[in-house]
Amino acid sequence: ARHQRPRHQRRRRHRRPYRRQQRQAAAAAAAMRLTTLHKTVAHEEGCWSAAWIPGTARLLTGSVDESVKVWEDTQEGQLKFEHTYQGHTLGVVSVATDASGEYAASSALDSYIRVWRLSDHTTSALIEGATTETWSVAFGPTAASGELTLAVAGGTRGAVVLWGIGQGDGATFKAEMSLPPLADDRAAQRRERFVLSVAYSPDGTRLACGAMDGTVAVFDTATGNAVGVMEGHHKPVRSLTFLSDSRLLLTACDDMHVNMYDVENASLVESFSGHSSWVLSVAAHPTGAAFASGGSDSKVKLWDVGARACVQTLSDHTDQVWSVAFSSDGNRLASASDDKHVITYSFGGVDA
Repeated sequence: ARHQRPRHQRRRRHRRPYRRQQRQAAAAAAAMRLTTLHKTVAHEEGCWSAAWIPGTARLLTGSVDESVKVWEDTQEGQLKFEHTYQGHTLGVVSVATDASGEYAASSALDSYIRVWRLSDHTTSALIEGATTETWSVAFGPTAASGELTLAVAGGTRGAVVLWGIGQGDGATFKAEMSLPPLADDRAAQRRERFVLSVAYSPDGTRLACGAMDGTVAVFDTATGNAVGVMEGHHKPVRSLTFLSDSRLLLTACDDMHVNMYDVENASLVESFSGHSSWVLSVAAHPTGAAFASGGSDSKVKLWDVGARACVQTLSDHTDQVWSVAFSSDGNRLASASDDKHVITYSFGGVDA
């Protein structure tokens, strides 16, 4: 007994790992920060989607007011209006751009998907879907032939639908990737297999989708086969994105969590909590070192992937945040909200 340390020293020793974690989180928070630059009234009604045009300082936004707009981000962080795309007759739920920055796509509640040529603002393709079958959109890699693939979250169709966008006008149906069946038939009858969200991996080899019932499925883009179903959510998965390594997948869910999955092993790596209501959007920094999330609690949160911790919470919005997006160089974050505003932030602390 006399060789044992005094009781107060033993207690101090057990607190050290926790203190070390606190110091690491504090150091990460000090190094990795978002700075609010400008708050813009971007639309007449709520903003539901935002996407940066790769290789540029231009931002695309979509709104309940049925319009898609292009903005130029100035050095001061202000958004300068550039152009309005019109044609949708109901609210725009999703916007996306291809890797070259030549094309943009928008999906709306009018069941139409419009593909725009950004250089001359013309419509390249118009895709009509059935009611409730046009939700999130995402561009895949460009084929050797020059053809682009546009993935559409098919809503009540229970699948992701792929369309080919060629050099000329129009779109061609390519394939359909259906959610894998549930093992329990009775459970399948009770669950709404409504596909809400879709995302390609940076290397183009994987396509992930999220559904109303919490299902997260990952497909091999070469074969079209499902390679894994991720477990952990039981409520709508409204947004998802891959990290830069194309192996880790982030999912935003109505269960107030962002989950991180290893898609190769179909395993849950981490579940991030912090939002006080639904998590509506998630975006990964190009380096894979950080990600941002937006929620119906009106908050934007910045997370350190290495520390597995939230390092910053921003409260600039006054209504739910439907979309967050990092620019391709990683220097900017944009958030779009039901409060009609788009906010731009500068990002620091990680070399892009």
